[in-house]
Amino acid sequence: MELFSPLGVLGVFAGLLLSVFLFLVVYFAYCHSLYAHIPGPKRDSFFTGNMSTLRKRVHEGSNLPEYLYDLMKEYGPVYHIFLMHRAIVMALDAPFHKEVFTTVAHIKPYSGYRYLSNVFGTRFMGNGLITETVPSKHAKRRALFSPAFHRKYLMSLMDQFNFSADVLVNRLTTIADGKTEVAMLDEFNRLTLDVIAKVAFDLRLNITEETESPFVKALTMTMQGIQNSFKAPWKEFSPLPSDRQYRHQVGEAITFLRETGRECVKRRLEAKRKGEDLPQDILTYILQASEDLEGDEDFKMEEMLDEFVSFFLAGQETTANTLAFALVELGHHPDVMHRLKTEAVAVMGDNDYVAYSDLGKLDYMMMVLKETLRLWPPAFSTSRDLGYDVEVRGYTVPAGTTVWLNAYVMGRNGEYFKNPLDFDPDRFKDNEDKTLYAYFPFSLGHRSCIGQPFALIEARVIMAKLLKKFDFELVPGQGFEILQELTLKPKGRSRNYITLAE
Repeated sequence: MELFSPLGVLGVFAGLLLSVFLFLVVYFAYCHSLYAHIPGPKRDSFFTGNMSTLRKRVHEGSNLPEYLYDLMKEYGPVYHIFLMHRAIVMALDAPFHKEVFTTVAHIKPYSGYRYLSNVFGTRFMGNGLITETVPSKHAKRRALFSPAFHRKYLMSLMDQFNFSADVLVNRLTTIADGKTEVAMLDEFNRLTLDVIAKVAFDLRLNITEETESPFVKALTMTMQGIQNSFKAPWKEFSPLPSDRQYRHQVGEAITFLRETGRECVKRRLEAKRKGEDLPQDILTYILQASEDLEGDEDFKMEEMLDEFVSFFLAGQETTANTLAFALVELGHHPDVMHRLKTEAVAVMGDNDYVAYSDLGKLDYMMMVLKETLRLWPPAFSTSRDLGYDVEVRGYTVPAGTTVWLNAYVMGRNGEYFKNPLDFDPDRFKDNEDKTLYAYFPFSLGHRSCIGQPFALIEARVIMAKLLKKFDFELVPGQGFEILQELTLKPKGRSRNYITLAE
């Protein structure tokens, strides 16, 4: 009978807690032992690992890429950190990257992409091309999209790229007084949103001209929600009225985006059934390949909406951020700016239209963009879970380990890039100083960005037209501080004074 007395129950409960505690101690110690041979910073605590330092660095104005770069300088190209019991390994080594990028046994970890799949319980990107972690399913989905990015289709986009860039040129002409501060990051964001909406889904959002767009507001709210769900995951379950209201607002924003896509797809399907002429855009290609969303049980309307929102997230902000970073670098390097403007004017001549045949002549511009992406890759990191043990520089990284492949840190690795902190576009002349698998702003291998050619064509058209038309002067006080909001962007928003070129 004493076993069921209050003291007896309390004793049993205490024993259970002690058993759980001892089990966790043994388990955490085992996890630590697996990586004892790999260098890394001292853990802040036995149970939380390096999480306190990481959060402190981020809250003090630093960010994850800069923290990881500092660790590389201190511990070398191979090191680890602990997030609770879980080890994360950084291996800044080109052969290791080749192994990880090109082998399907090393898969994307779901834990790294669940914040994009569902945001505070509301489906956002679901199991789309970016978030799908199962290699066979990803390969199947990528094959569905590949026809939409062939060379002939990209050539057909030149009119739209030029038209959209001209809308921005006309807008900037009205404020090109040399006195008005223009946040070019914001201008690029609106322009690239308009472009992806039109060329992918034949949507005319007119965001470049209408700055108070409900679509932009919904997309901004969603991206803030993703960032907050990553930084403060407890908000998803918080009973506080303020957190409940915030979850509701993020959910409404996501619903607005997905319903916009649903209406767009429904209209296209109806037009297709009626035999109307269809725009030869990405949506039409996808519907043809998927037999109007009926040919594959794994690709119905909701999966199509996963891709709809994925295109806006991946196909818009990364290009805008790259152009904004490029203008910041050009503002600090007038010699590069002069050389780039000279090339743009020489290639375009008296013509205000950038033809597809002109792109191959913009050699220096491509070098500038590549160098910008080396130092400031918007999609700065990806990750994989190792399918088997991998040797790297004398260290064995165990199977099951999550490895971070960080383009930002790798681009600053002096072993592969001479004077890595210098902005030197000529390092990409004849691939000089460029080592395969050391440079991967668009990722590499079977998970590389399918939209890379699209982004680089769009960026060259926009940059050529802007540099021919305007002179840019960076607003003083802007250095190279970065803001990490899912992607990397210049903290000063690339503010410029603009005047008409003589």
